[in-house]
Amino acid sequence: LGCPSKKVQKNKFGACLMKEPGLVAECIHSMVNACKIPVTAKTRIGFDDVEDFDYLNNFIRQMRDAGTQTFILHARKAMLTGLSPKQNLNIPKLNYQMVYDIKKSNPDLEIIINGGITDTDQIQTHLNFCDGVMIGRAIYQNPYFLKDIENVIFKNSNILSREEIVKQILKYLEEEIKLGTKVNQVMRHTVGLYFGQPGSKEWKKYLSDNMMARDSDFQKSKHIMTIVQNNEKANQANT
Repeated sequence: LGCPSKKVQKNKFGACLMKEPGLVAECIHSMVNACKIPVTAKTRIGFDDVEDFDYLNNFIRQMRDAGTQTFILHARKAMLTGLSPKQNLNIPKLNYQMVYDIKKSNPDLEIIINGGITDTDQIQTHLNFCDGVMIGRAIYQNPYFLKDIENVIFKNSNILSREEIVKQILKYLEEEIKLGTKVNQVMRHTVGLYFGQPGSKEWKKYLSDNMMARDSDFQKSKHIMTIVQNNEKANQANT
């Protein structure tokens, strides 16, 4: 990505470059000078025994001086020893206040908060202190959570139903198949569409049995609308 130093290549995957703020700033500077689009930075708030406001603030300001104006802060520190990458997603305690304090001390920077955010009430609270919210796993596990975000945060009531979404996905998939895309490469990302809803098990089972293998046949995808329509009827009856 335009980093001028070979030292980056020596860092093992998962290693924390927060230990080397000067190197990170060097990389940022190189990228800013090499492209015309904004360069953003995403980081944890600390690592191992280091969870210190002054250290994080200095780290961010070095990147700012190198040319970055937008920062996504995952409000957990990274434990480089003793925890797996998966455990690092949940076990280190969240410290949202640290992110709020960074924004307060750097009002000219765009500060986006990330980590453990699962509902619109949390989003609204964070937006009182930060410029934006990044959500990863909660939306991947439950894609229709985007409906709540559109409705509550963006005041948009013109939202597709799950059935309408599946119809659009199938149109997209049919075009992608012609380009060489595999059925499972698209459909594996829809597993959570009925998360927490009646029919979730049936939806997942159909995908697993018919659309998750590398050699899945696109023709089987056309039968998925039967599952969707049954699920929609169950949802309507449930409400």
